[in-house]
Amino acid sequence: MPTSNVPLTHIVLFKYAADLSWTELETHFHNFQALSTSSLHPVTGKPLIQSMKMGKNRSWEPYNRGMTHAFVLEFESQSDLDYYLTKDTAHLQFSKAAEPLM
Repeated sequence: MPTSNVPLTHIVLFKYAADLSWTELETHFHNFQALSTSSLHPVTGKPLIQSMKMGKNRSWEPYNRGMTHAFVLEFESQSDLDYYLTKDTAHLQFSKAAEPLM
């Protein structure tokens, strides 16, 4: 089966600081969701993120290691994901701002 048209899945898990306020959490979610339109391909100018889903872990299984929320992002290619992770200004700024929340 060719993989050229199959989106690449990137999963992000967060374990938030215990003293995080609801407002801080909502702002973080809003800022993460904004990456779906602000993280742009350097050549085409199109969004790097093809789709994004997010949610709270509601499983009762004891394997989450404190991770409370998950984000599932899809990218067109490995090179798009690599650019997003290492060079995309919007993502890098988001990551830096998010660090104290973890």
